[in-house]
Amino acid sequence: MFDAHVMETLKSTSRTFFLPIMRLDGELRDTVAAYYLANRALDQIEDHPRLTPEAKIALLGGVSRLLQEEAFTEGQVDRLFHPFRDRLEPVTLRFHEWAVQLPPRDVAPRLWDSLATLADRMAEWVRADFRIDDESDLDRYTFAVASSIGITLSDLWSRYASVVTRFPEAVAFGRAVQAANIAWNHEDDLSRGVDFFPAGWTTDDMCRYARRHLPAAEAYAASLPAGPIRDFCSLTLDIFRATLSALQEGSPLDRKTVTALADRYAVSD
Repeated sequence: MFDAHVMETLKSTSRTFFLPIMRLDGELRDTVAAYYLANRALDQIEDHPRLTPEAKIALLGGVSRLLQEEAFTEGQVDRLFHPFRDRLEPVTLRFHEWAVQLPPRDVAPRLWDSLATLADRMAEWVRADFRIDDESDLDRYTFAVASSIGITLSDLWSRYASVVTRFPEAVAFGRAVQAANIAWNHEDDLSRGVDFFPAGWTTDDMCRYARRHLPAAEAYAASLPAGPIRDFCSLTLDIFRATLSALQEGSPLDRKTVTALADRYAVSD
């Protein structure tokens, strides 16, 4: 069971996933929380406004290499991060905790495989200056940073609850949620010189792209048996829909709104 400090870190770093993760139980919740925070640690490197592309590539590549070793220590992570320590976010500096100390030992290598691949793909996108010219590029980016995570989560559902899901629907689930987050964060991304929108696209175009993947994402959630895993996926999709509605209607989306969505699942306890 993760402690209160881990819970607060999770809450402070996630608009979308904190409450869905809290719908999970026991070791599965710990594993998904650890995996999310490790992903978030890499996101903070990829998105960091004060790191050069060269520094991001070195850090992401270094993390990937460590994850592929038979065992890696907190000291190795600290040495990798040391030259940039004053600029890295706390969630990144605690990467070893998320990747090694928090997840159960028998499942951690599956997470390392996913995280190493993610770090390498992020480094490639940094090297390409995040250039997204068309929808095909957007498909590749959303797969790299989100759909592959959906596949890893499906593996965890299978391990912990013997739940089998269709990987194409898991891909759609990740892609839809990521596209909504890209639309939500567009102004912030532009302010740091990054644009994940294909050339000529508007927010409405990105929302339509996200909604196009919604039927398969909904089928993914509907295929799950009633219980915490289905609640996790269903609540994530509820937040996804609320995000798109807020963008297209100009309405607010704050933690109170998200909490109200989560309260609908309280009867599952």
